[in-house]
Order: sequence, then C-alpha cells, then structure tokens
Amino acid sequence: MIKKVMKAGGIGLILLSLVGCLQVDTLVKVKPDGSGTIEETFMMSKEVAQLIKEMAEQMMEGLAEPEKGQPSKQPKQKQAKESFDLFDEAKLKQEADGKGEGVTYVSGKKIATDTFEGYKAIYAFANINKLKLNQNPSDSMPSEPSGSGSEKQEYVTFHFTKGRPATLIVRLPDVKPDEKDDATKSAEASKPSPADNKQSEMMLAQMKKMFKDMKIAMAIEVQGAVVQTNATHREGSRITMMELDFNKLLQMPEKLVQFSQLQPETLEDAKKFMKDLPGIKAEMNKEVTIKFK
Repeated sequence: MIKKVMKAGGIGLILLSLVGCLQVDTLVKVKPDGSGTIEETFMMSKEVAQLIKEMAEQMMEGLAEPEKGQPSKQPKQKQAKESFDLFDEAKLKQEADGKGEGVTYVSGKKIATDTFEGYKAIYAFANINKLKLNQNPSDSMPSEPSGSGSEKQEYVTFHFTKGRPATLIVRLPDVKPDEKDDATKSAEASKPSPADNKQSEMMLAQMKKMFKDMKIAMAIEVQGAVVQTNATHREGSRITMMELDFNKLLQMPEKLVQFSQLQPETLEDAKKFMKDLPGIKAEMNKEVTIKFK
C-alpha cells in the first residue's frame, strides 16, 4: 500500500528535487570462486524522511476515506499500523531479484546519525557473472521498485574467470551520449549566464541546498591480493569505482554553476564532470580488470 501511495502521490518528484538528501554506499566483496556479498548502505536526511512519511500517511488517509454511502475500504486499526519506514525488509528482499539471478537477501538493520537515517543491507550471490548493479541510486529510492524500467538505470556488470590468479572484469554502464558532444556542452557551460546577479545567487543557493552532504560511492573488494589491475583508484584489495562527495563541488562556485548549466542526466555524466575535482574518485575506464589470488 505504501509503495502505491508514494508512486501515485508523486513523492518520487519530491525526492528528485531534494537529491542532496541521499548518501549511498555499495561495496561488492568477491571470493576466489566468484561468489560473494553486496553491502548496501542507504541514508536519507531525517528531515526529508519525515516529510515523506507525513505525506504518505496523509495520502493513505485520503484513499481510505469512503465515498458517501460506502463502507470504509480499510479498517482503522489496520491503517494505524502501516507507516513509512526506510528500512523495509519486504522491499529489500524483493529488490534482490533486480540485482541479478541468484542474488538473495541475507540481513539488514536500521542505522542513524545525528542528521541521517536509513539502513544497511547485505545480499549474497553465488556467481558474480549474473550480477548487475544500478550505480544510479534510483533503485534504492522509496518510490522506485528495483527493475521498474526507469531510464535512470545504469548497470555495472561483471565477468569472472577462476584461476591462479582469478580474473574479474568490471564493466561500467554504456550510456548513450547526448545529441550534443562534450566539446559543445563544455563551451555552453563556459558561457556567462543570462540571468542577473540576483537570479544567479538564488540558483547557487538552491544548488547548495540540493547537493549538501550528498555522497555516492561504489567499491569492489576482492578476497586475496591484487596482482594486476588497470583501476585508477586502488588501496590494497579494494578498488574504488566512484566516490562522489558533492560537498567538494559546493566549495567551487564556478564549477557548481557549470554543473547546473550542463544539467547531467546520468551519473556517468556527473562523474565525467567531477572526476578532476580535488578529493573526488571516479573510474573512467569502461572496463576495469582485476587479477587476484
């Protein structure tokens, strides 16, 4: 019921306008036989989570109100028990199928900080070759069931071969390019904004609100020693595919303006723009090979 209400009520649109409320971290642990686990951490600002909860409850009450002369569709006692919660084990179990054939939900728990709340979930897979992970956090959004066919899906896939050493190839999403090439987009982004100073200040203020504290990260950790890799960011047996801290972008007003003018439609586009910012890690190789034993 909660999911239907959120989808019908357009809560997804609200989340899109408050993207900075999210912190998503995905860690894939791989064993020498090609099996492993996925550790997914999803956090949302408490302020936005409370807003969604209130809106969902209001819309549920509206749907539960019977038309004149009609009996109530749902007992009040049942209505009171149902409430929005980011940690929804039924939803997490359902999302396992969207991560690939044979992926199963293992466990999960609520987590919270002073300003954020959410969950940590662990999934298991027997064969990483059947794994597909959407690097765009849309799959984890409360109003976006996994595998819903959203245009935002940017799948990371894997090819594994056993051996000594074992070989893992990580394939990043093949996102269709925009009609405009990168040079054209870069030139447009460098043009002065036609808006006056006041409008520019308002835009910057809105952007800072949207992206404050937003973080998206994905890493691969192999069980064993890495003997060869073309990965850009490696620390021991961990390969960082991306670590985007949008607070770094907020510290550079000129870059922030360019980012808003480019209007990146995918996470791959955002990575291309942010890859050279200090403190940002973004793997730009379309295939990353990891040999380990």
